[in-house]
Amino acid sequence: MKLYLEETKLLDFNNILIQQLITDNNWRNLDTRDQILNVYNYVRDEIKLGYNKKDEMKSSEVLKDHYGQCNTKGILLMSLLRALNIPCRLHGSYVDKKLQYGALKGLFYKLSPNEILHSWVEIFYNDEWLALEGVIVDKLYLNSVQNKVLCKGSYCGYAIGQRI
Repeated sequence: MKLYLEETKLLDFNNILIQQLITDNNWRNLDTRDQILNVYNYVRDEIKLGYNKKDEMKSSEVLKDHYGQCNTKGILLMSLLRALNIPCRLHGSYVDKKLQYGALKGLFYKLSPNEILHSWVEIFYNDEWLALEGVIVDKLYLNSVQNKVLCKGSYCGYAIGQRI
Protein backbone atom coordinates (compact mmCIF):
# COMPACT_ATOMS: atom_id res chain seq x y z
CA MET A 1 0.00 0.00 0.00
CA LYS A 2 3.00 2.29 0.49
CA LEU A 3 3.30 2.75 -3.29
CA TYR A 4 -0.20 4.28 -3.38
CA LEU A 5 0.69 6.91 -0.77
CA GLU A 6 3.96 8.23 -2.22
CA GLU A 7 4.62 11.75 -3.39
CA THR A 8 5.73 11.84 -7.04
CA LYS A 9 6.87 14.45 -9.54
CA LEU A 10 3.24 15.17 -10.49
CA LEU A 11 1.68 14.45 -7.09
CA ASP A 12 3.54 17.23 -5.27
CA PHE A 13 1.29 17.17 -2.21
CA ASN A 14 3.89 18.74 0.08
CA ASN A 15 3.66 21.91 -2.01
CA ILE A 16 2.53 24.87 0.10
CA LEU A 17 -0.56 25.49 -2.09
CA ILE A 18 -1.78 21.91 -1.63
CA GLN A 19 -1.09 21.93 2.10
CA GLN A 20 -2.78 25.31 2.54
CA LEU A 21 -5.90 24.12 0.71
CA ILE A 22 -6.13 21.12 3.04
CA THR A 23 -5.66 23.32 6.11
CA ASP A 24 -8.13 25.99 4.94
CA ASN A 25 -10.82 23.34 4.40
CA ASN A 26 -10.08 21.57 7.71
CA TRP A 27 -9.93 18.21 5.90
CA ARG A 28 -7.40 16.68 8.31
CA ASN A 29 -9.99 16.81 11.11
CA LEU A 30 -12.61 14.78 9.22
CA ASP A 31 -13.02 11.02 9.27
CA THR A 32 -11.75 9.19 6.18
CA ARG A 33 -15.13 8.92 4.46
CA ASP A 34 -15.79 12.65 4.84
CA GLN A 35 -12.26 13.47 3.70
CA ILE A 36 -12.87 11.52 0.50
CA LEU A 37 -16.27 13.12 -0.11
CA ASN A 38 -15.08 16.66 0.59
CA VAL A 39 -11.93 16.39 -1.52
CA TYR A 40 -13.84 14.73 -4.38
CA ASN A 41 -16.55 17.41 -4.30
CA TYR A 42 -13.96 20.18 -4.19
CA VAL A 43 -12.10 18.90 -7.26
CA ARG A 44 -15.35 18.18 -9.12
CA ASP A 45 -17.09 21.48 -8.34
CA GLU A 46 -14.39 24.07 -7.69
CA ILE A 47 -11.88 23.02 -10.37
CA LYS A 48 -13.75 23.76 -13.58
CA LEU A 49 -13.77 21.56 -16.66
CA GLY A 50 -11.19 22.79 -19.16
CA TYR A 51 -8.15 21.71 -21.12
CA ASN A 52 -4.79 22.58 -19.58
CA LYS A 53 -1.67 23.24 -21.66
CA LYS A 54 -0.55 19.64 -21.10
CA ASP A 55 -1.58 16.45 -19.29
CA GLU A 56 1.65 16.05 -17.35
CA MET A 57 1.11 18.86 -14.84
CA LYS A 58 2.00 18.93 -11.17
CA SER A 59 -1.03 19.00 -8.90
CA SER A 60 0.03 22.44 -7.61
CA GLU A 61 -0.05 23.75 -11.21
CA VAL A 62 -3.54 22.32 -11.76
CA LEU A 63 -4.64 24.06 -8.57
CA LYS A 64 -3.19 27.35 -9.85
CA ASP A 65 -4.97 26.93 -13.23
CA HIS A 66 -8.20 26.17 -11.35
CA TYR A 67 -9.46 24.06 -14.24
CA GLY A 68 -8.68 20.68 -15.75
CA GLN A 69 -9.92 17.59 -17.53
CA CYS A 70 -9.88 13.95 -16.45
CA ASN A 71 -6.08 13.58 -16.38
CA THR A 72 -5.22 16.85 -14.66
CA LYS A 73 -8.18 16.86 -12.27
CA GLY A 74 -7.22 13.27 -11.43
CA ILE A 75 -3.68 14.36 -10.60
CA LEU A 76 -4.99 17.01 -8.21
CA LEU A 77 -7.50 14.60 -6.67
CA MET A 78 -4.81 11.98 -6.09
CA SER A 79 -2.42 14.51 -4.60
CA LEU A 80 -5.02 15.72 -2.09
CA LEU A 81 -6.03 12.17 -1.18
CA ARG A 82 -2.45 11.01 -0.67
CA ALA A 83 -1.72 14.09 1.44
CA LEU A 84 -4.53 12.83 3.69
CA ASN A 85 -3.02 9.33 3.76
CA ILE A 86 -5.71 7.79 1.52
CA PRO A 87 -4.21 5.23 -0.90
CA CYS A 88 -5.11 5.90 -4.52
CA ARG A 89 -4.09 5.10 -8.08
CA LEU A 90 -4.95 6.21 -11.59
CA HIS A 91 -6.76 4.08 -14.17
CA GLY A 92 -7.33 4.74 -17.82
CA SER A 93 -9.25 3.48 -20.81
CA TYR A 94 -9.87 4.56 -24.36
CA VAL A 95 -13.32 5.96 -25.13
CA ASP A 96 -14.99 6.96 -28.37
CA LYS A 97 -14.47 10.62 -29.21
CA LYS A 98 -18.24 11.04 -29.57
CA LEU A 99 -18.35 11.38 -25.79
CA GLN A 100 -16.55 14.72 -26.18
CA TYR A 101 -18.88 16.08 -28.85
CA GLY A 102 -19.76 19.59 -27.76
CA ALA A 103 -16.82 19.89 -25.34
CA LEU A 104 -14.53 19.93 -28.39
CA LYS A 105 -15.84 22.01 -31.25
CA GLY A 106 -15.29 22.47 -34.96
CA LEU A 107 -11.85 21.67 -36.26
CA PHE A 108 -10.60 20.50 -32.86
CA TYR A 109 -13.29 17.82 -32.78
CA LYS A 110 -12.71 16.79 -36.40
CA LEU A 111 -8.95 16.47 -35.88
CA SER A 112 -9.16 14.57 -32.60
CA PRO A 113 -8.47 10.82 -32.74
CA ASN A 114 -11.39 8.39 -32.85
CA GLU A 115 -10.42 7.05 -29.44
CA ILE A 116 -9.42 9.34 -26.58
CA LEU A 117 -7.69 8.32 -23.37
CA HIS A 118 -9.92 8.84 -20.34
CA SER A 119 -8.63 8.43 -16.80
CA TRP A 120 -10.14 8.19 -13.33
CA VAL A 121 -8.93 7.76 -9.77
CA GLU A 122 -9.41 4.70 -7.61
CA ILE A 123 -9.13 4.74 -3.84
CA PHE A 124 -8.53 1.91 -1.39
CA TYR A 125 -11.32 2.25 1.16
CA ASN A 126 -12.91 -0.38 3.42
CA ASP A 127 -10.56 -3.05 2.05
CA GLU A 128 -11.52 -2.60 -1.60
CA TRP A 129 -10.65 -0.42 -4.58
CA LEU A 130 -13.43 2.02 -5.49
CA ALA A 131 -13.62 4.14 -8.65
CA LEU A 132 -14.08 7.89 -8.26
CA GLU A 133 -15.48 8.63 -11.70
CA GLY A 134 -17.25 11.81 -12.70
CA VAL A 135 -14.81 14.31 -11.20
CA ILE A 136 -14.65 16.18 -14.50
CA VAL A 137 -18.33 17.13 -14.37
CA ASP A 138 -18.43 20.37 -12.37
CA LYS A 139 -21.83 21.77 -11.38
CA LEU A 140 -21.85 24.46 -14.07
CA TYR A 141 -21.13 21.88 -16.80
CA LEU A 142 -23.69 19.43 -15.39
CA ASN A 143 -26.37 22.12 -15.20
CA SER A 144 -25.68 23.04 -18.84
CA VAL A 145 -26.10 19.41 -19.89
CA GLN A 146 -29.26 19.00 -17.82
CA ASN A 147 -30.77 22.14 -19.35
CA LYS A 148 -30.08 20.91 -22.89
CA VAL A 149 -31.14 17.27 -22.45
CA LEU A 150 -34.83 16.55 -22.29
CA CYS A 151 -35.58 13.31 -20.51
CA LYS A 152 -38.32 11.06 -21.79
CA GLY A 153 -39.69 8.14 -19.86
CA SER A 154 -39.31 7.30 -16.20
CA TYR A 155 -35.49 7.41 -15.98
CA CYS A 156 -32.89 9.95 -16.99
CA GLY A 157 -29.25 9.76 -15.92
CA TYR A 158 -26.31 12.04 -16.46
CA ALA A 159 -23.35 10.33 -14.79
CA ILE A 160 -22.21 7.17 -13.07
CA GLY A 161 -20.68 7.02 -9.62
CA GLN A 162 -20.00 4.60 -6.83
CA ARG A 163 -21.31 5.47 -3.39
CA ILE A 164 -18.87 5.13 -0.53
